[in-house]
Amino acid sequence: MRVADLVADAALNIRLAVPGGPGRLARPIAWCAPTEHMDPTPFLSVNALLLTNGMGLNVKDYRIWDAYVERLMSVPVSGLVFGLGAAHRELPPGLVKACEAHGLPLLELPPEVPFVQVMRHVDQLIAAERYAELRAGWDLADECTRLAAGGHSLAQVLERVATTIRARVAVLDHNGFELMSAGTAGGGTARTTLSLPSGGILRFRLAIEGIKSSLVLQPLLGPVAAVIAMQLSYTLGSRSPLHSRKAARFIEALYEARGTPAPALRRYAAEAGFEPDAEWGSVLIGGAGEVAPAKLRTIAWRVRVGLQAEFGTVRFMEEAGLTTVLVQRGEAGMELMEAVQKSFQDAPELSAVVSGCGNLDELPLVLQLARRRMGEPGLHRAPVADLAGVVEGLPGAGLVAMSRRLLAPLMSDGGTALRETLEAYLRYSGNTRETCSELFIHRNTLTYRLRKIEELLRVDLDDGEVRATCLLALRIVAAGT
Repeated sequence: MRVADLVADAALNIRLAVPGGPGRLARPIAWCAPTEHMDPTPFLSVNALLLTNGMGLNVKDYRIWDAYVERLMSVPVSGLVFGLGAAHRELPPGLVKACEAHGLPLLELPPEVPFVQVMRHVDQLIAAERYAELRAGWDLADECTRLAAGGHSLAQVLERVATTIRARVAVLDHNGFELMSAGTAGGGTARTTLSLPSGGILRFRLAIEGIKSSLVLQPLLGPVAAVIAMQLSYTLGSRSPLHSRKAARFIEALYEARGTPAPALRRYAAEAGFEPDAEWGSVLIGGAGEVAPAKLRTIAWRVRVGLQAEFGTVRFMEEAGLTTVLVQRGEAGMELMEAVQKSFQDAPELSAVVSGCGNLDELPLVLQLARRRMGEPGLHRAPVADLAGVVEGLPGAGLVAMSRRLLAPLMSDGGTALRETLEAYLRYSGNTRETCSELFIHRNTLTYRLRKIEELLRVDLDDGEVRATCLLALRIVAAGT
C-alpha cells in the first residue's frame, strides 16, 4: 500500500495537494493514525499515514504550521491526509506552504468522505498485501524445501531465493564472514540481514543486498530462512564430504605420490582445473584438540571463500579432522599467508599450516611436510624442507637395502634397545640428559650402550658426518618398512 494508491482510488475522491519530495508518493503506508494533537509524534511510528481535521490547528501563523510538518517529517510519516469541513473549508495556506518546504505529501479529503472509510480501505489493502506476501513466502519455502529434499546444494537454494527477490543473498557466519552467495545487487545499495534459526553454538545470518525498498523481507524470507538454516546445519554437520571427485582424486594421488606415475599426476591436476607447470600453494586446516566438526568445516569453508577472491584456482579435499586446500595464483597479488590469516582470528583452537612450492614434482613432499606440522594451535608457515621430506624424496630400493645392512648389527645383538638408544641420542643431538630422560635409563647405561653401538657399527659417534649418516639411515629404513 503506497501513498500514490490513495490518490489513484476514485472511490475515496482524495485530491493530491502537495506531491512531496522525490519518491515520497511511493513510500509504503504501515497504518492509519487519526489525531488532532498539535504534536502527535510520540504516538506515531515510521510510515504512519496521519489523518487530521486540523481542529487544534486553526491558526494563520506559518511558523506553527512549519513546526508541525517538521515534527511529522522527523518520524517520518508517509503522508498527511487533511479532512475538510469540520474545522477548515479549505486547506490552510500555511500548511500547504510547509508541506512544500519539507517535502511531505499532502492529501485533501472532501467533507463527505469520513476518516473511518479511509482507514477501513487502507486496512483492507494492507491486509491483502500481507496475505500475498506471506503466501509468496511459504510458496518460496515449499519450493526450496523440494530442492533441498531433491539433493540440490545450498548454493542452488540460495540462487533460487536470489532470483525470486532479484537481489544478492549471502550466508554470513557469526563474525560476518561470507560463506556463500548468489545473485547480484541490481536493485540498489540497500543491505539488510535476517537471523537464521540455529540450535547450535554457531550463529548465521542471511544478508540481502540491492533489495528494492518496496519489498517487505520478513514475510517473504522468514519461512525460507528456516529451510536455509536446516540445509546449512546438514551441510556443516554431514559426514559426507563436500569436495569434488576430480579434486579429491588429485589430492589423494598427491598423498600417495610414490605409487602414482608423474604423467597421471599431471593429468589429474589438469582435470581438476590446475596448470601443472605453475606455482602451487596449500593450506591444511585441522584441530589442535577437540574441535566440533561443524566449527572446523565452517572455518575451512570461510578460508576457501576468502581464497577464491584472491587466487585463480582453488580446490579442496575433506577427510576426518582435516581439510586440504590447493591454490594457484590468479591476477591478485596477495600472499597466501596474508589471505588466510584473517580467517582464523576467532579460531585459536584450530591448527593450520600454509606452504608453497614451485612445481608439481615438489608438491607431494610439501604436502607431507605440512601434514607433519599439523596439531600445533594457530596458523603456521611450513618450513621449506625437513629430514623426513628429504628421505621421502630419495629414490631407489638399493639405498634402503644399504641402510638396513648398516643398521643390521643393532638388531642381531641386544634386540631393539640399541636401535632405540641410537634414535633418541641422534634426535636430541647428543644431549645426554634428554636421551636418558626419554629412555628412563642411567647415564652410565647410556654410555655403555653408545660404546656398544660404536663397536657393532664400527663408527665414531663423535664424528658429525657419521651421526648424520646414521640418522639418515634410520629414517630411510623407517620409510621403507
